[in-house]
Amino acid sequence: MLISAVIPAAGLSQRMGSAKTTLTTEKKLTFAGHLVDVFTAFGCNPVIMVVNEEFNPATCPTGDAIIVLNRRLDKGRSWSILLGLKRVPEYHACFIQNVDNPFLELSLLEVLAGAVTGNSHVMPIFQGHGGHPLLLGSEVVDHLRNMDELPDFRQELKSFAGYKIPYHDERILLNINTPADYRAYIG
Repeated sequence: MLISAVIPAAGLSQRMGSAKTTLTTEKKLTFAGHLVDVFTAFGCNPVIMVVNEEFNPATCPTGDAIIVLNRRLDKGRSWSILLGLKRVPEYHACFIQNVDNPFLELSLLEVLAGAVTGNSHVMPIFQGHGGHPLLLGSEVVDHLRNMDELPDFRQELKSFAGYKIPYHDERILLNINTPADYRAYIG
């Protein structure tokens, strides 16, 4: 299966007070760098990160990731996803993982890749709660990629079969939005 990855990272991080791309994991890697590394190790090609105009590659190494600039932050997260999906090659499935969801490991990607079909999407769940990343089948990606606007990403996914895949690690639920979230994550 051909798989790409899109990392939406264009938000202004107003609640955080600093760019989430430069936050570091417990291993001192930036969130963005860590996500790119794991997706690349899994074989995702390309890995695409959607950023805003304040993104500084000097403070956030992203390896071979394709960097896409979102100049229309007023259109929200769905627009960032669409910009990223437009760079995904035809017939590729695609992982979607926000930069502020820092947990990612190869075994999780393997479980999700083993469960997706071309016309479906899968997400991991822990104790009934949806986590990250989301994996879109190739037909879903092709459908979305060809849209001119994507006003509501979640609503558009309802046109396709969606499966929730139990996963054993509650860190799939991590979502770092505030300094308090980050302190709890690091502590």
